[in-house]
Amino acid sequence: MRFILLLLLVAWSGGNALTAQMLSIDRGVRVAGLWCFPLADDPLKFRYLPDEARLGQNAQHEPQFSFIRYVNPMEKTGRQENTMVELGGGGVLHFLVEYSADSKRIKQANAALREQLQNDTVQLLGPVVFKEGRFALVSTILQPDGQNQERVLMRAGAAPVLEGSKIALSFELDPTRSRLLLESFKMPTPDVSLMFELGFDGLSDAFKASLNVDWEAVNKYEKMQAAATVYFVSADVERTVQEMVKNNSIKLETSGSDEKSEAMLSAVYSKITDLIFEREQEPVPDQTSGNMMENMMRQFGGGGQGSGSNPFRFLSVSAGYKYRNIKKGGKSTISFNSRNNVDRKHLIAFNIGNLYRRFGTDERFFKTVRLDDPDFQTREIHIGIDGELVPEFDRLINSVTVQLRKRHQNGQETLREARILKSSLQATGPSVIQYGWQGDTDRQAWYAYDYKAIYQFQGGKRYETDWAAQSGAMINLFVPYERRSIRLEGDAVLLHNLQVRAMQVKIDYPFFGETRRLQQTLKPDELLAAKPFEITLPRGAGSFNYQITWFLQDGSSRNASGTWESDILFVDNL
Repeated sequence: MRFILLLLLVAWSGGNALTAQMLSIDRGVRVAGLWCFPLADDPLKFRYLPDEARLGQNAQHEPQFSFIRYVNPMEKTGRQENTMVELGGGGVLHFLVEYSADSKRIKQANAALREQLQNDTVQLLGPVVFKEGRFALVSTILQPDGQNQERVLMRAGAAPVLEGSKIALSFELDPTRSRLLLESFKMPTPDVSLMFELGFDGLSDAFKASLNVDWEAVNKYEKMQAAATVYFVSADVERTVQEMVKNNSIKLETSGSDEKSEAMLSAVYSKITDLIFEREQEPVPDQTSGNMMENMMRQFGGGGQGSGSNPFRFLSVSAGYKYRNIKKGGKSTISFNSRNNVDRKHLIAFNIGNLYRRFGTDERFFKTVRLDDPDFQTREIHIGIDGELVPEFDRLINSVTVQLRKRHQNGQETLREARILKSSLQATGPSVIQYGWQGDTDRQAWYAYDYKAIYQFQGGKRYETDWAAQSGAMINLFVPYERRSIRLEGDAVLLHNLQVRAMQVKIDYPFFGETRRLQQTLKPDELLAAKPFEITLPRGAGSFNYQITWFLQDGSSRNASGTWESDILFVDNL
């Protein structure tokens, strides 16, 4: 269970908090088939990346999987004069998936690290704790809403951030696809695959380099491209950045003995992307985008930036990107002369495998039933905690209450709720809400229910979502707000030439019924070292108000104010 594993992982790492796992991101080594990264503050201690996904297992080491084909005698198809009557029905597929690393390989990796570094004190502490996780299920047979057209389904959703945690997936199939899926299960590689995209971070190596951006050339390129499309997948973003570098809109210059290593290029491309593009924050819904499918398959096949000796990506292959709304001219220079915190993406592919060969005759896994035989069941709805939500219990959130409402076909209503506290995150396993079978003869309708979440914040603030309808086996809780870091950018030389002695920057932003203000005063020479404004906005509220006051050498002042959406606020536009 997710939170029990959290406790075990804390104990394994010597009692350190899981968030204190700063890695040397460019010092990863592959030993015994595992990627291992040293800690930034202790190069003799490592963490490994889980690299294998598999079906969840119960206490008897059996797969947590079921495929039920059902026959409904109340539904009849075909012409009445036929002596052979085809009945209605379908199938229900349900399974759990987790990712981890084999224990034998972990021991082998630990031994290999000690031999490679010639030091018996080297420790492989445990797995990397990911910042965020996404999964995408790929199948031609499994279709949403019973649709019959031939296309590839890619269902995307949140994935757990801790090794050994599980996601639950459930699908309803019509009779034809139920039969097709059964035949697919008899093959070595059935048409049910998952792709995990897991995000982690660490400190990059320091190197002597500078990045020169010609904003007029970038804006010209942006206008030309934006006319054709607005949203991009990561492959398009990489191609755009590479073309900007090729046509000298963006130039990378190195000095000293530094070479253009892959680690350096990854850091530079990440900075360029952060300046020009922004990632869509909302979870990607179920979709069948051919471009996105091609994008993900290409990354798993090894194409694009991030292949080779360093297979980890800084872009998400399952999210969309769009151009930032930046209005700036001239040129900017960004120096890379210190270690920076950078994000990387880790991909794991999974196929459900040839289960039928082992369990095809076992009715615990493959079964056909008739609905005229009453079958009372209890359904478990798991509550999944997004990786970004866990640390918010230390920062802002007191508790989250999840309420479930199930309206049965016999007219009765079941109400259930679960409360999640900081203390329960580590004391118990994932929360589960159950509801039963009360006259629900329509099996597909039985899976449907409504839920809402109530967030209680520190200081008495409260936020309650609307009721939402869904049929999945997991309720995923996300942070109802987003933290943004607003950086101040400007040309110190230009400010000096404009006789600016100092400037005061104020930011006002909304937060659940109130307006909060941040401000700081700095000199032009302090601009590079200025701390960014850390603001917290309700999800979907992308803009904030700003006011800039410039104090000039002659004692006068000038002001500017307005509404802004970008994460970069330029302070040299007097």
